[in-house]
Amino acid sequence: MKLKFLQLFGILLVLQPEFKTFSQDSDSVKHGSLLALGDVNLGRTVGQEILKGNSDFPFLKFSNVLDRSSMVFANLECPVTDQNGETQSPKSNVIFCAPPDAGGTLRRAGITVVSTANNHAFDYGVKGLQETIEFLRRDTILFTGTVMQPGEEFTPVIIERYGMKFGFVAYTQTVNFRRRWQGLISNFDSARAWREIHALKSRVDFVIASYHGGDEYKDIPGRSAEREMELLADFGSDIVLGHHPHVPNGIHNVRGCWIFHSLGNAVFNQPQRFWTQRSFAVLFEFESRNGQNKISSIELIPFHPGYQPCTDLKEKEKEELLDRIQKLSTVTITHTERGYFVKPSVGK
Repeated sequence: MKLKFLQLFGILLVLQPEFKTFSQDSDSVKHGSLLALGDVNLGRTVGQEILKGNSDFPFLKFSNVLDRSSMVFANLECPVTDQNGETQSPKSNVIFCAPPDAGGTLRRAGITVVSTANNHAFDYGVKGLQETIEFLRRDTILFTGTVMQPGEEFTPVIIERYGMKFGFVAYTQTVNFRRRWQGLISNFDSARAWREIHALKSRVDFVIASYHGGDEYKDIPGRSAEREMELLADFGSDIVLGHHPHVPNGIHNVRGCWIFHSLGNAVFNQPQRFWTQRSFAVLFEFESRNGQNKISSIELIPFHPGYQPCTDLKEKEKEELLDRIQKLSTVTITHTERGYFVKPSVGK
C-alpha cells in the first residue's frame, strides 16, 4: 500500500485515497474505527526472534484482534536501531532496542501509527533515536513524538480514512536519561501541547493524544500524570491513551474526552507481576453525521500480553480483569453477548 504525504502547517498529512471501504449509510453519515494497544517492545527476546528471520513472531497469535480495524495505534516502547545484533544492553536489562526489520513486523501486523515519545526512546542515544525515525519511515509506519534534530517541530500525524480525519499527538512525562535528548523527544509541556492540539483540532474530526507517564505497576497513575492527561482533554483531545504503568488502569470521561489512564502491556513480557500479564485493547467506533462527530462505541478486548499476545484468557480471568478496570473507573463497563463495552457514567 502506497502512502501519500503532504507537509502542511507543520502537520504530517497522510492521504490515502485508495481506502474506499469505509462504511457510509448515506452521503452525510460516515463510520470508522480505531484499535488502540498499549506498550509494544520489539527488543529483548522478541528482537532476537526478528533477527533470526521470524519477523512476524510477536503478532502470530493476535491477528483476530488486529484485524478488527484497518487503523491501529500502539506505543512503541523501544528504539528501532542497528546495534550489530544486540537487542538488550549487556549492562542493563531495562535498556533495549528492536532490530531494523521491526518496522516491517509492525506493518505486516497491520499497525498503522505509533507513539515514539516514551522513557525508552533514548535508550541508544541520538543514533538510536534517529535510526528509529529512518526505519519507521522506510517501512511506512506513521509515528509522532520524536524528531531528527533539535529545533524541529514535533509533527502530529493526520490520517484521512473512512471519509474522516484523525489527528495523533504524543507526549512523555519521563525519559530514562538526563541529557542530550531535549528537543528530540516530545516531553509534556502544557503550553506546547495546547498550541499543537488547538491547531490540530481545527483540521481533523477527532484528536487522539498519547501520554506516557505515571507510576509503574500502580493502580492509579499519580496526581501529576492524572492532571496532565486532564489538561490534554481540556486542550481539545477526544481520546487520551495512557502508557507506562505496564498494568491496566481506569477509564474516565472528562468533559467529553475519553481518558484511559493505562492500556497496560501488549507485546511486553513481564511475568513477575500478575497484572502485567493481563491487558486490554480498545476498539473505538466513530460516526460523522451531517458534520457532527461522535464516538459511537467503545469496546474493551481482554488479552494476555507477552512475547506473543493472545486472547486465550479464560472467562474467570476476563471477569477479574474487567472487575479491576471497573473499580478504577468513573464510567460503567457492560458485558453483552457481543463483548465488553464502555458507556458514560459519572464524569469528572
